[in-house]
Amino acid sequence: MADRDMLSHTEIIAILRCPICGSDLEDLDDVLRCNGCGNKYRIINNKIIDLLVNKHGWVGFFERFPKIYDPWSRFGWRLTGQGSLKDFYSEFIEDLEEGVLIDVGCGTGTLISMLERKGFKGIIMGIDVSMPMLRVASEKTKRAVFLRASMDNIPLKDSTVDHYISSFAVHIAEDKEKVFREMKRILKDIGNFRIAVATASSIRGKIFSLLLRVKPLDENTYINLIRSLGLEIHRVEKYGIFISIYGAKHRDGIR
Repeated sequence: MADRDMLSHTEIIAILRCPICGSDLEDLDDVLRCNGCGNKYRIINNKIIDLLVNKHGWVGFFERFPKIYDPWSRFGWRLTGQGSLKDFYSEFIEDLEEGVLIDVGCGTGTLISMLERKGFKGIIMGIDVSMPMLRVASEKTKRAVFLRASMDNIPLKDSTVDHYISSFAVHIAEDKEKVFREMKRILKDIGNFRIAVATASSIRGKIFSLLLRVKPLDENTYINLIRSLGLEIHRVEKYGIFISIYGAKHRDGIR
């Protein structure tokens, strides 16, 4: 395990699945091979697994220059959010302590790095379509594993995740219902989720969506969509044009 870092951990390999056929994956040192369709997935720098089926994504300026993303995020938050971005992130993850956690649309790994520093116990995974972003994330984290994959086709088995977190990513998705269905599929029965998204409920929100070419929904549409899938919402917090939705797969999930 010393040479391969976290990727040799049998607990992680055991919860992955092939994004094409859904079968188990076999560890072959430098690749993972599907036991069903035989497809192979590269392992990069012992920390990133390339499981993206359709080699496309939200390609833009920040994918070409990923190290600019963090300072831009702080600047953008001052214009469109509320309070400091650091305080928001701290509140977003403050009670997450242990289990299997996935950060969907993890970008450059800011939340994952904070979770590691606060001593989160268990498996931490980040997922994003951008390889440049994931390379930056892998450099500033120690034990997290990163999956290059789409948020609407997550290569994890059913009911394997305790904590699903996602900040400023879901509003990018074209089919948000498909994203939320995937979230429900991979969450354990007592699993919880927290999602921060931009809304189109204000003039600033509409301007934001036009500038970044994303398609956010209004607050009530997000809430109604999540509830229509049988998921529980515990609370909603507002930060400028953004909202954080906290909930669980079932009513008795962690709040």
